[in-house]
Amino acid sequence: MPEAYPWILRPRVRPRARFRLFCFARAGGGASSFRGWAEDCHEEIEVALIQPPGRENRLREAPLESMRTLVSSITTAMADFLDRPYALYGHSLGAKVAFETIRELRRRGLPQPVHLFAAASSSPGVRWAHPLLHPLSDLDLLREIQRRYGGVPAEVLADQELCTLLMPALRADITIIETYRYTEEPPLLNPITCLCGSTDSMTPELDAWDWRNQTSSGFRYETFPGDHFFPAQTRTLVLDLIAGELKLPSPQGLGGHAAPLRIRGNG
Repeated sequence: MPEAYPWILRPRVRPRARFRLFCFARAGGGASSFRGWAEDCHEEIEVALIQPPGRENRLREAPLESMRTLVSSITTAMADFLDRPYALYGHSLGAKVAFETIRELRRRGLPQPVHLFAAASSSPGVRWAHPLLHPLSDLDLLREIQRRYGGVPAEVLADQELCTLLMPALRADITIIETYRYTEEPPLLNPITCLCGSTDSMTPELDAWDWRNQTSSGFRYETFPGDHFFPAQTRTLVLDLIAGELKLPSPQGLGGHAAPLRIRGNG
């Protein structure tokens, strides 16, 4: 099991938790994207953070630029942590990586998840239609990321040394996004919940709704207040929703959200 440790971080180990939630970060991000999740989630959920090479505590390692290679490594690491029911949460690129990881787990005959939470992401079946970024210079790439998504701190854009540290992982992840090619396979057996920010211009509603074609089980589409990075402001809402979908009652009850959500589904 030690070889899995760099890939999977568990900030708060909960041996008696009913579920394990594997979290996959956005492009360029790592485990710190989910700061506070392990502490704030339902007590019956243990959070496991996927940490690819090239960022944070793995900064000295070369990042991966292929979806297939990334998913294969993650699947191998996860295999030792499937001892209880589990779900996956992926944000933006992380949603597609989580999706492909489930399909690889299925190919290997490993236990399947009980749920997939896909946030701020068009469906894998929707072809990437934006101008390519990964060939751009570092500064131009960062500026375009800021224009499309926002969320790039001004100090990062102004600090050449910091840009140099962060760019390899971001460029590798953008390469994965832009070179990813979806292939047809049977739909997943687990339900999918799609989460989107109400002002996220990079995740059109129609493209997000296409996730329903990736499951033979239930599908829900939910809108949260905010942009592409809405969980930064709505973490409690997101964690309450996850607990509710896993049928874990929160202290406020399943309907105790602090702000209204638009929820639609096909069952």
